[in-house]
Amino acid sequence: MTRLKRRILSLKGLLIGLMAGLISVAFRLCLEWIDEARWYLLAFAKVHGWLSCAAIAVGMGVLIALVVVATVKYAPEAGGSGIPHLKGYLEGFYAFRAWRIILVKFFGGVIGIGSGLALGREGPTIQLGAAVAKILGDRVAPNRVERKLLISAGAGAGLAAAFNAPMAGVFFILEELQHSLNQLVLVTAFVASVTADIVCRLIMGHLPVFHVQLTSFPGIGMFPFFVVLGLFIGYLGLAFNQALLYSSKWVKSWPLRGKIALALGLGVGMGILGLVLPEVLGLGGKLTEHVLGNRVTSGMLIVYFLLRFALTMIGYSTGVPGGIFAPMLLLGALGGNFFGFCVRIVYPEASFDPTVWGVLGMVGFFAASVRAPITGTILILEMTGAYDLLLPFMIVSLCAYSIPEYYKDMPVYDALLKRDRPQKPLHQQQALEPLVSLPGESPPSESSSPPS
Repeated sequence: MTRLKRRILSLKGLLIGLMAGLISVAFRLCLEWIDEARWYLLAFAKVHGWLSCAAIAVGMGVLIALVVVATVKYAPEAGGSGIPHLKGYLEGFYAFRAWRIILVKFFGGVIGIGSGLALGREGPTIQLGAAVAKILGDRVAPNRVERKLLISAGAGAGLAAAFNAPMAGVFFILEELQHSLNQLVLVTAFVASVTADIVCRLIMGHLPVFHVQLTSFPGIGMFPFFVVLGLFIGYLGLAFNQALLYSSKWVKSWPLRGKIALALGLGVGMGILGLVLPEVLGLGGKLTEHVLGNRVTSGMLIVYFLLRFALTMIGYSTGVPGGIFAPMLLLGALGGNFFGFCVRIVYPEASFDPTVWGVLGMVGFFAASVRAPITGTILILEMTGAYDLLLPFMIVSLCAYSIPEYYKDMPVYDALLKRDRPQKPLHQQQALEPLVSLPGESPPSESSSPPS
């Protein structure tokens, strides 16, 4: 019976991986297209005078404001990365209105991030993968336990497709969602993540997300510096978690007109900033490549870090669909590279490829913020192909992990969920707001207010 169930779940995982891979690729292609369009428009405005600049800045603000309104009115659970909502559903605190999430997450994410918000596509891709799995699970899963398993598999498949990182997708499910090494969970997650990654590679190519070519590697004598780097990045991750939690909580209490005003002001400000430093807006992929390619001076590393940190805090607090995976990795790369500059000043013998510092910073920042060190280590390994750095990755990850743990800081997604979830699980909630369901959604009696 167990063998037959594994086979059936494998087939379901295959179908979920296919669906999650396709929607993830579509989301990625749309974001890349609109990201390039924003670069072109900003360059066009710089050449054609202040009226063009003003029009583009106002246009960016209006688009972000429209996304805020659509998200608040139609599917607030699609706001932000969506991972706290997903965890809340798996724990029984929220309903999962899959069609609303897909529509708002996909189009709201493309428009919001495309308009310049310093957010990432990876969190939305995870929630989109979970949403298509929910639609399928409602039809093929015989019970709620299996439906949750399939939804977790869809989330992992979304992560795998977003980063070309199937093993990271599997460990994200085990470490962050299911907290289990159950064989059925492992098989379903593995099949779904691998299938989604194959779909992504067939359409987008098989190269790593970040093309890192290391020419030399650090020796064992550098390991004490890696310990200090991990502690340094750990404090940066702690600051990131605290700032994100408090800024989003502060704005969450605002009325809708206040959020619209914030979105308008943020969009206009980003339009003006984009005329000078367009690389700090949007996904930040080009800036990450410049940082890892060591094409950024030490002074600009600080400027970029402060700008991206502030823009991520404000952008996430608006509630627009957009994740924090990519911002965390970029901030980690900036912090790691700056630390490397300082080390080379005091210890010139550190003559290995300086890109190592940025890559290590990415691993440490993820471990400090999300508190999933295994997922973070495997994710960066698959993203960069820097497998010779496995031991330094583990050292930095462990040290960075220890700082927020010492201060009893909760993992960022757990903290966001704990702050917003209701006191009682969904089945115990008495007064629930009636909602009109779309095909494939949970019935109105399952709805509740989700986290932003």
